[in-house]
Amino acid sequence: MLEKSFLHLPGIGPQTEEKLWGLGLSDWQDLSENLTDVFGAKKAMQLARALEESEAALEAGEFEYFRTRLKGSQIWRLLPNYFRQDLNNKIAYLDIETTGLGFPPESHSTTIAILFGGQLYLEHDHQKKLELLRMIENESRLLVSFNGLCFDLPFLRREFGLTLRQPHLDLRYWFSDLGLRGGLKKIQKALPEIHQRVSMDIDGFDAVKLWRLHKTGVPKALETLYTYNAEDTIVLEQLIYCGLNMESQRRTQLKLPNYPLPMAPSIPFEVCPKVYRLIRGGH
Repeated sequence: MLEKSFLHLPGIGPQTEEKLWGLGLSDWQDLSENLTDVFGAKKAMQLARALEESEAALEAGEFEYFRTRLKGSQIWRLLPNYFRQDLNNKIAYLDIETTGLGFPPESHSTTIAILFGGQLYLEHDHQKKLELLRMIENESRLLVSFNGLCFDLPFLRREFGLTLRQPHLDLRYWFSDLGLRGGLKKIQKALPEIHQRVSMDIDGFDAVKLWRLHKTGVPKALETLYTYNAEDTIVLEQLIYCGLNMESQRRTQLKLPNYPLPMAPSIPFEVCPKVYRLIRGGH
């Protein structure tokens, strides 16, 4: 999809991109060969230089070049190139739970769940979380979250002093563009073909309660929190494939591929019914 994208080029917005596609200019080569037929001489020269830069950046795998030129909701356009270059295992899917809605030092993270390289990582110890995040910072090539642009990533940067400067795809904004708005659970329920959670109706406020129960020594509270955190994370991988297939359906003129959904990894914990009753005010 990246080679079919023009939004990262100077002066090209969504309407112009759609117009170029409508003219049959479906990729960089088509545009390069027809620049002077569509644009004036000065603009054509500017775009020719930008297309050369784009080709060089893509050839070198410098996806950061495109991250700085694409709006957050359009970072999805990088995904097929990651797949083509066999970089699937370099995508890190992450979600955090915290002690509150404020940013550090007012609040701090409790548990972190990261799916990376086919392995699900769950940590709550501060030092182990830091080590996990450093590994992700050094080894991943793309971060995927839901609402992480506003919360998870700035929170982690403040708490652990990390940069986390990889391209970042926030599914909240992409799926809003696709017509699916609301929280992660709402979107998940609208897509029955993907993994459906078993952590009952636990939400972010319950996650705070679960952490407090864990800190007071309630058995299985941490495992229940891990389950909720993990379920918010493993669904992210399947969602990117759903999103790509939805883009393929709405942009038929570009002949984008369809992708089979990957299997969701298993979670080594489960919701404890007794703990669940506690957060619901039971005994």
